[in-house]
Amino acid sequence: MIIMLIVSTALYARHSSFSCISQFSIVRNINTVNTRAEGFAFFDLSDDHLLINIDGLLTQNNKKYIISRTVSVKYKSYNINANLYKILHVRMTRDDSDNVNDKIANGLLFNEGGEGKLIFIKKINDDMILFGNHTFPQYGCKRR
Repeated sequence: MIIMLIVSTALYARHSSFSCISQFSIVRNINTVNTRAEGFAFFDLSDDHLLINIDGLLTQNNKKYIISRTVSVKYKSYNINANLYKILHVRMTRDDSDNVNDKIANGLLFNEGGEGKLIFIKKINDDMILFGNHTFPQYGCKRR
């Protein structure tokens, strides 16, 4: 997990306009699906790419999982005033320890989205980003 984060940082730091690492904690109860997740997320944002490395523990309806993956998202502007972007392509790389179903992991990041869906990305004062689905930001990360 840590090696994947270091390699991802080294590869993308040269071309990055914004990078940060943040803890995350999510609790969702939708219909009969109860999801809890916590861990660390690394974000690297450039003009048309978002790299996310997420490592943590996830529990869904009392089933426990390890999530450890890197997600590369290519996007383009959709509604700049609303900070919405259209996802053009998603590439996912899973660590061997990651045992989370892709649908669950995508729901954690994009609210059951993927290519063709909208994401929210907003830079605040060049030292913080907010990221989430088209409804509201789910993650915040401050440059250290």
